[in-house]
Amino acid sequence: MIAWAAIAGMTILWVFGIAVVYVVHSIIDPRREMIHAMASCWGRTLVRIAPGCRVQVSGRENVPLDRPCIFMANHQSYVDIPALYFVKWPFKWMADVDLFSIPFLGWAMGMAGYIPVKRGDAREGVKSLKLAQAWLKRGISVFIFPEGTRSHTGVFGKFHTGGFRLAAQTGMPVVPVVVVGTRQLLPRNSWIFRWGMKLQIHILPPVAVPSVSSNPGEFRRLAPKVRRQMAEVFRACLRSDVLL
Repeated sequence: MIAWAAIAGMTILWVFGIAVVYVVHSIIDPRREMIHAMASCWGRTLVRIAPGCRVQVSGRENVPLDRPCIFMANHQSYVDIPALYFVKWPFKWMADVDLFSIPFLGWAMGMAGYIPVKRGDAREGVKSLKLAQAWLKRGISVFIFPEGTRSHTGVFGKFHTGGFRLAAQTGMPVVPVVVVGTRQLLPRNSWIFRWGMKLQIHILPPVAVPSVSSNPGEFRRLAPKVRRQMAEVFRACLRSDVLL
């Protein structure tokens, strides 16, 4: 209860700070990187509030320095979103449109320029991909959960191909990110934090995606390949008892 009260209070305060920057962002922060940095600080602070939680990040050297990329992470828990701010890289979330209607949290997401995604609506999906393309052209990476929603069982769900299509259309690489431990910290159907959990974030080497014109169907075949690669890393972490 103390943790959730602190999370709510900090979120409200952070949103007011983000709103101040947003008012003048067109002058001092046209790519809204400052707003994202504030959101990133918010997210990392929230994770640290979780009782006894520790975070370890590996593979930051795999993030391309010369161009933006499309981050893709597995989705295990609500904690994934604040935890992935530990990547410490400017990006725009592609997130469920319903999140944008949540008071304070959704307002901050809109001000940060994050991209709403309406699942099951092809027309809205195309619109979301165009927004993502626009940010990539401006040199800002995007972050996607290719499963589309949190796993019910902990097993990786099917990866949708939208993010891979985006990579094929823009020529940007896919950077897989494996998150371990968030499901144990806060399971899908629970609001109780477990004490003393260790979270791991593994940034894997970038995956080049051939352009649509050179190989029209390759982006579809890449989705299960990347899923298998990420699942292998995830299972290896569980076998090595890194959560203990």
